[in-house]
Amino acid sequence: MQSTSIPIQKIPSVANVDVLIIGGTSQAVSFALSAKKQGRSVYLVAPRAYLGEDICAAYRFWPEQATGNSLSQTIFSEAGKPPTPMHVKLTLEQHLIAAEIPFLLNCFSAGLLRSENGTIQGAAIANRAGHQAIQAKLVVDATLEGSVLKQAGYAPLQSLQGLQTIHFTTLTEGTSQAASDTGIVDTLPGYQADDYTLSANRYQLEVDFGAGSPAERARAYSSAVERCWVPGEYRHQTTLTAIPTTSDRLPNAAELSIEVGLFALTESIRLTDGAQSVFSNPITAMAISESLASEVCAQLPAAIDTELSVSCAGATPIQSGTMCTLSDGLRPGSTSDRLVKFDASKLPMLGAFDVVVAGGGTGGAPAAISSARAGAQTLVVEVTSGLGGVGTMGQIAKYCHGNRVGFTAEIDQGVNALEHDDTFKNSTEAWSAAAKSEWFHKTGYEEGCIYWLNTLCVGTVVEDSRVVGLVVAGPYGYGLVKAGCVVDSTGCADIPAASGAPTAVIGKEHVAVQGTGLAGMKPGREYHNSDHSFSDDTDVVDATAFFASSKLKFKDDFDCGELVDSRERRQIIGDFSLAPVDMLFNRRFPDTVCIAKSNFDSHGFTVDPVFMLVAPDMEQIWADIPFGCMLPQGLDGVLVTGLGISAHRDALPVIRMQSDVQNQGYAAGFIAAQSALSHKPVRSTDLATVQKHLIDIGGLPERVLTDEDSFPVDETTLEAAVANDWDKLSGVSLMLNEGERSRRLVAQAYAAIRGQHTDQSLRYAQILAILGDATGQEELMAEISKRGWDSGWQFQGMHQFGRNMSELDSLLVCLGTCGDASAWSCILPMIENLPASTEFSHIRAITMACEQLYARHPIAEVAPLLANLLQRPNYRGHAHRSIEASQRALSSDINENTVRNFALRELHLARALFNCGDVDALGKTTLTDYSNDFRGHFARHARAVLTNP
Repeated sequence: MQSTSIPIQKIPSVANVDVLIIGGTSQAVSFALSAKKQGRSVYLVAPRAYLGEDICAAYRFWPEQATGNSLSQTIFSEAGKPPTPMHVKLTLEQHLIAAEIPFLLNCFSAGLLRSENGTIQGAAIANRAGHQAIQAKLVVDATLEGSVLKQAGYAPLQSLQGLQTIHFTTLTEGTSQAASDTGIVDTLPGYQADDYTLSANRYQLEVDFGAGSPAERARAYSSAVERCWVPGEYRHQTTLTAIPTTSDRLPNAAELSIEVGLFALTESIRLTDGAQSVFSNPITAMAISESLASEVCAQLPAAIDTELSVSCAGATPIQSGTMCTLSDGLRPGSTSDRLVKFDASKLPMLGAFDVVVAGGGTGGAPAAISSARAGAQTLVVEVTSGLGGVGTMGQIAKYCHGNRVGFTAEIDQGVNALEHDDTFKNSTEAWSAAAKSEWFHKTGYEEGCIYWLNTLCVGTVVEDSRVVGLVVAGPYGYGLVKAGCVVDSTGCADIPAASGAPTAVIGKEHVAVQGTGLAGMKPGREYHNSDHSFSDDTDVVDATAFFASSKLKFKDDFDCGELVDSRERRQIIGDFSLAPVDMLFNRRFPDTVCIAKSNFDSHGFTVDPVFMLVAPDMEQIWADIPFGCMLPQGLDGVLVTGLGISAHRDALPVIRMQSDVQNQGYAAGFIAAQSALSHKPVRSTDLATVQKHLIDIGGLPERVLTDEDSFPVDETTLEAAVANDWDKLSGVSLMLNEGERSRRLVAQAYAAIRGQHTDQSLRYAQILAILGDATGQEELMAEISKRGWDSGWQFQGMHQFGRNMSELDSLLVCLGTCGDASAWSCILPMIENLPASTEFSHIRAITMACEQLYARHPIAEVAPLLANLLQRPNYRGHAHRSIEASQRALSSDINENTVRNFALRELHLARALFNCGDVDALGKTTLTDYSNDFRGHFARHARAVLTNP
């Protein structure tokens, strides 16, 4: 199952409210709460992974004291002490949740909705799900940059151009330190806790913004970062704003009412006497926004039910190609009865580059450096406020396995030189997040990379099945960036998905997904690896709920991460897909671009049948990754790295280690530069040249230059596997991979020992069953009948190794896969005798066996038995259909498993019941609940089962 992508002419309308607030500033929340008190329906969309960017991004933790309101008093509750970022973010989010005001994070404005007579009646928003419309009587621009006003064509805005004096604030661990080329203007009150001290320094810099283009503004920000960086820096502000002109005058509603249906609460507006400066102090901003909401909401324009279309000032015709974006509603697979016209032939133009890297994380940051070193003008579009991905923004600042050669070795050496703590200077596997992020930024900046942080790719422009541009949204604007070649390091295959290339996501077949984390942050604790839920990064509703819930889970920490630490995401279907057998049998390729090493740390349960028969262990294995895994089928101009590459989901644990993704990203950047500079298709790249370069930097062994595909194996090798390796992962995986070739050989081997009932004969019976051969059914049934229920497996995320199905579970699934109608006489009694307290793996095995057997041999008796299981005490009611439900299920366990066990048990039983005849629509009703679950993978799975049983 995958979301659909088409050249767009209309976008879905996903909400109709009185007030739509765009921006996540403190005044946005204050206005929203006041409007809701007036009885108005309110919706808020925010560009970052949190609320309060005017405080937490601009580092306004030390505002001048002023008369505030209850919200500001809650945030700035301790006089003389700055609030922690976590306190700010959590307070704002929880106030919206308590007031039942829906909100979305990581969403951006993409134009205004206008009626046929030009009246504003809402706005278009853009996010990872594509583009949607929200109809509203009033749109409020509460962004830092005045994004909505710009899209409305409103001219009197503050702009950062030429030489400007700005403030830049940093937090440093320990005592205050000053950057070498500038002085500290203010030493601000820092943060003092039992186990850490942070000093706060505010610099005053003169920065050149040039003509104010997006690229020049980005370089200006990067220069400020580099000028103020010192060893020991923990964090720094993540946006630049002009130093406000002070004014005692408060703006009134009339001058902030831009036109009918549009109201401004942004410091980027230019008012007489500098009255907009009120919004640069969060205390006064929250107070005046609350009071203005009462006045403005009393005068809302009447709703006009008319044809609406998206309008965006500055849009110009796209000279070549077609704009594409995901065409779902807010959630993958969702639809809308109301559509809004969207002229995709016109977009604002933001820039043109040789190579655009989407995602500046584990793979993207190296890709950008590699591309720039190869001579390509390179832009990085990154949705968080920093570089480095899971190892920096995700706080997993430690290697786990991986092949630490090539570019990874250079990274490690460079980061080590920036460390201030001897703990990290003397470590070969751990680092401080700040030092690693800084190394990526400094190195790329010196190579000429442009970094658009807090920016998201929301669409593409495709010409003749080639990606020639990206549609992006963020503080640098909404519009088109032309690209000679694109590296997709989003981890979610966002670019191919938006372009309409086939991708793989959770569907009806299974709901196995590796566990997801998002931990709190605290100075002195760089490694905070968590696994406490499932979250679908591509589902904006899911991601919003997960960010909000995680902040509450780790509410006592200093801050919360901006990156969902997911280990499995949407993937491309590539020219080649790497399978477990390729790794287990040491397959070679002629186009190897990276060599990874790890083990099958699955963070959950596996689906490849080989692991059902032979459990994976903790032994480290190697995996060659071919170029074809990076290439989306049917699409040129883009390479995919990291979790988005083409591979079986059970193969991902071996190839997703940070050190390997870094090397993979470097290779992708080098290839992208060759393609862009030569104006040739990516698939025309001279791989020998690429491999020689990677050999030169120590990333690949010389053997790759002469390697040939070692599959399919010859008959002698296959015969040896059947005879000798029936109890080994490598041998069983090869037999299952070879299909009919091996079925014939296994059948012959089984015939020779049939009736002996040995471990070997039973294994052959299982292999034959998975290959669709029922020859060993009698032995399978005999073995099941003489066994009772054994010790099963409960879902476990972190550090899941070994079996996740018991031996009996495996036998049941094999029987269900191949058995005839007589197999029910063996399976039904097992269901009836299932203990009241049983492990998830037994539930999973029963449901898999029943579904597969029922599809061939349906009987009426099975549905009531499954319904009885589903109606056991505490087996139902575990769907999360709201943020509140997700938060009620929280615990303090950083690796929580119980909540997932309950949901997986219920979902599997409901699916099997639905697929096996159902009883009183119990299965359908339960699946319907899960189809709206805020955990996106569950929702995808349930919808897929309901629509395609």
